[in-house]
Amino acid sequence: MLNGLIDVDRDRPGIGLRLLSGSRPVWDGVVGDLLIMSTGRPWRRNRPGLAAAQVRDEGARVVITGRLDRLAVEVVLRRSGDRLAMDLRWTNDDAAPVTDLVVGLQWTAGPPESRVTIPQVIQHDNPSADADRTVPHVSRGGYVTGVDRLPIPAVCVEPSDGSYLMIIDRPEADRDAGGRVGYGTLGAVAGTEPAAIIALSGAIMFDGVPDLDYVHKATTAPNPRGYFTLAPGGMITRNLLLEWGDLPRPGRGFVALARAGRSLGPAPAADPEGRPAMIELKAAALDARSFSDGPVAGYLKFPAWGEPRKERPGGKPRPAHDFSYGWTGQCLRLAWCDAALGLRDGRPDRIDRARRVIDFYVGHSAAAAPGLRYTGYVHDDRSWIGARRHGTELIFARAYGESLGDIADTVRLFDDHGLDVPASWRDAVITGAEFVAGHLVGGLVPLGWTTDGAPVPAEPCAAGIPAAYAVAAAQRLSGRAEFLELARELGEAYQALPGQAFERPYSHSTLDAACEDKEAGLYLLRFWLELFDLTGDPGYLGRAEEVAEWLLTWVYHWSPRYDAGSVLETRGFTALGWPGVSVQNHHLDVFFPTYELWRLGRLTGHDHFRSWAEGIDTALRQGICERPGDWGFDVVGEQGEAFFVTDWQQRGASNTWNPSWVIALPLWNALRLEQEQSVGADG
Repeated sequence: MLNGLIDVDRDRPGIGLRLLSGSRPVWDGVVGDLLIMSTGRPWRRNRPGLAAAQVRDEGARVVITGRLDRLAVEVVLRRSGDRLAMDLRWTNDDAAPVTDLVVGLQWTAGPPESRVTIPQVIQHDNPSADADRTVPHVSRGGYVTGVDRLPIPAVCVEPSDGSYLMIIDRPEADRDAGGRVGYGTLGAVAGTEPAAIIALSGAIMFDGVPDLDYVHKATTAPNPRGYFTLAPGGMITRNLLLEWGDLPRPGRGFVALARAGRSLGPAPAADPEGRPAMIELKAAALDARSFSDGPVAGYLKFPAWGEPRKERPGGKPRPAHDFSYGWTGQCLRLAWCDAALGLRDGRPDRIDRARRVIDFYVGHSAAAAPGLRYTGYVHDDRSWIGARRHGTELIFARAYGESLGDIADTVRLFDDHGLDVPASWRDAVITGAEFVAGHLVGGLVPLGWTTDGAPVPAEPCAAGIPAAYAVAAAQRLSGRAEFLELARELGEAYQALPGQAFERPYSHSTLDAACEDKEAGLYLLRFWLELFDLTGDPGYLGRAEEVAEWLLTWVYHWSPRYDAGSVLETRGFTALGWPGVSVQNHHLDVFFPTYELWRLGRLTGHDHFRSWAEGIDTALRQGICERPGDWGFDVVGEQGEAFFVTDWQQRGASNTWNPSWVIALPLWNALRLEQEQSVGADG
């Protein structure tokens, strides 16, 4: 009877089931207690129990049959590799239809305090999410959502002993008469009751409220989906996989999730030969953003086209010409790209333009505190700005750290090619690192500072990691050992920040979201690789591998289908290889460390990092404007910030919100990948 995997007790009321690790039981329960059947609205987590239960052992599979109220139920258990496949069938064998029907299962997996991870939406119950914002949680009555919301369609529950139980969906799309796509649903409940994984035929739940959907940033709305009218003879099916085992360290359920994602199928197809065409498109968009007026030089955060320029009644008009450094602007990263393109293509005009952009920033951006610089410039009124939060102007450590890092990277690029580097560039990075070193809070970089250098009160978080990277980069430029010593100390502090059992996952790097987010891990991966380069300590590679696995749980390992006639369906857009954003913002974007992931694979010999990096690099070329009018843009090379593959906002749509980072990040990655892979080919 599937020896070593399960043990079925046919004499136990409701049919006993044990999950085994070798001969040792790791879970013990009753099949009849798992099965949900609800009629009427709103749906309820009713488990009426399995009547007239029978067990049939067929060798390669175990078939459990019985009645669940008005339905006949069949549960087929079979081996699928090292996992247990669970195929469920609910059939109406009555003469009358069953209306407003919801079926599924609720699998109790651990005590209330168990940690729960659901890719993109739940990171150990999202403890760092702003308490004043509405985001998913499992400890407030439970959260259940469509499996298309999950980059890896699975839920992982970890009791406190370092073990885990995971249910993996095998998604199957349905279309209604209007062409609208529907999927089964997954979720969990914990905190207020024993932790349990919930898999349903399509119904949803938010904070324990049935039929409530999370539809936009911090916004819910009623959505009575997933109810069936099951005609006589009609059947509902649900096909699931169960996996259980031990984790390398407590709290690392994401490692099992990432491994499960890879088992769903191969990485996205890689097309390195298509990269030069993408580079040319993004370079054209960069050129269209270039702006200069006397000594002023930069790349417009928002151009004269795209969604940000649409008139909004009562809204404050956007500046006609403004630059944003770091975060959503990446003006100096675009300067690096411009210089790299110039070196690649023999275009000294590009190199000169990049010089002017960095000269302008270094020469004019100083804030009141020595070593601190503004991260925005509005040419309309010739003003340098930071950001505003709660009515106070501040300079985010993330944006400033990225800006310093971009200058340091451009210095390195120029040095590598024998180009003159102004002393002011090195001084800007060094004095900036000195400022960071002198303005830490509790051994970490704070969220940011006021313009006179006072730290902004906030919970410790990962937002300052780019500034820690800048401290490490300052060692390269200055040779000063104290910078490396401080960078290593910061590394230990950021390693400890999530806790031994990853109680507080990486968060608050996406500054407008204030929650667990992909970008926090992105910059930590980059920081670990920089420390490895500076020290040769392989321990940093081990840390980088852990972060990389966490980052990959944000990446779609499958491709949901879209509503008939939607833009994404019409264009053949595939989500495979695209990352989500945060537990607050459930769309796709192109912000991902593809180069760092590829390089980590090369350094460690773990080929899955390289294959996924190359596949992601290829996947993110979708949605780029190739001709006027394409994807809603009139300028070649533009690309929207968000693609919507679920009912969060609008399934099957993309937007034309086009801050300059959407040019900078993919181009930066592509140029570095091209350079590394061409060197490897030549060597």
